[in-house]
Amino acid sequence: MLCSTVIGVLLGCLAPAAALSRSVPTSFVLVGDSTTANGTILNSGGWGNGFCGSTNITALTPSSLVKDTPCINTAKNGATTGSFVADGSWDIAVAAIQAEVARGRRTLVTLQFGHNDMKIAPPESMGANLTIMIDQIRSLGAEPVLVTSLTRRNFFDNGTIQDALAPWADETILISQQQQTHLLDLHAHSITYVEAIGPDAAHRLNRSPDDNTHLNENGTIVFGRMVADLFRASFPGELPIISNPGLSFNISHGIPSY
Repeated sequence: MLCSTVIGVLLGCLAPAAALSRSVPTSFVLVGDSTTANGTILNSGGWGNGFCGSTNITALTPSSLVKDTPCINTAKNGATTGSFVADGSWDIAVAAIQAEVARGRRTLVTLQFGHNDMKIAPPESMGANLTIMIDQIRSLGAEPVLVTSLTRRNFFDNGTIQDALAPWADETILISQQQQTHLLDLHAHSITYVEAIGPDAAHRLNRSPDDNTHLNENGTIVFGRMVADLFRASFPGELPIISNPGLSFNISHGIPSY
């Protein structure tokens, strides 16, 4: 039966009542750079709105979560694992984590970096910083979830992705293995998807025509759903994630939705 497989989970065919009956009150706190952050200006915009949802009147985006599930996006444009701590953004994330844990909620904290870390330091530097963040998240009573970098949509002439982010994605995977965290391999899945739909469809998800890094509203819906589906596969039946079978089908079959 399809629903008994990982594919079934990705397609969202798990009965909602069954999924919710096994879930506990859960909150999400998102930590990362602009490819996670909610985009309000040019050269910004990530998958966060498509996962959490947005009530911004200029970008009303549906949530991937059951109504009233706290989803706090603390990601920041231009952030590295170092600058996120140095500029006080980590303190904001920690306060959000503490508040949700204090409410007795299972609190999952995503960490997705790489786009800016790659500009200033080798992957091992990012890995060391991620390890410190993981330890601090656990000390607060929350659960770290590592997320590999969303791909840039830069293509070679043969339709494959020019992947400069691979060493930083690999470092994230390594730290996840070493620290025994859940891992959402957004990097690999987003590359597979954009190569399947091709450059024209992939670039229709751009925040602006020449911005192959950030996402417009359609892009945040697509990749927010991809993150939701990866969560469901990693935490089967545990999380308050609602289904979008049509979009999940298109993602898993390499079909453009926009």
